[in-house]
Amino acid sequence: MLWAWDSLSAVTCCRSLVVVYDSSCVLQIGVAAESLLEAGDAMDVDVKKLLQGSLCRSAMESQKQSYLANLSLYLGKSELPFLPTNTQSVILQPIGDNGVAKIGGNTIRGFNNTDQAWITLIAEKLEATLSTS
Repeated sequence: MLWAWDSLSAVTCCRSLVVVYDSSCVLQIGVAAESLLEAGDAMDVDVKKLLQGSLCRSAMESQKQSYLANLSLYLGKSELPFLPTNTQSVILQPIGDNGVAKIGGNTIRGFNNTDQAWITLIAEKLEATLSTS
């Protein structure tokens, strides 16, 4: 799964990646919000709460990528507390019927059309990988 992170962080403004599949957080990498419990540790992803949130539900039900180009304008940003406070943009990318990836960027409108298409292709590969595990 590290190949997905390496690909995204090398060619896009991606600085955070969280992959949830089959109701489990299977990858949390990059910059993360600090844990409220342990100084210096990353905040854990509350998968149940995340999957119940409107942003994630919408992306998974529609099976379409959701791009929040300027995260500060969305009330739903509170559904993503595990991302650092300076996250500027987010893509929620469904991974088949059983998962979703949250890609956090450090730039407002930082993901262009090519990046979005690339993320869709990466999600297809992740689905193929995770569905056989």
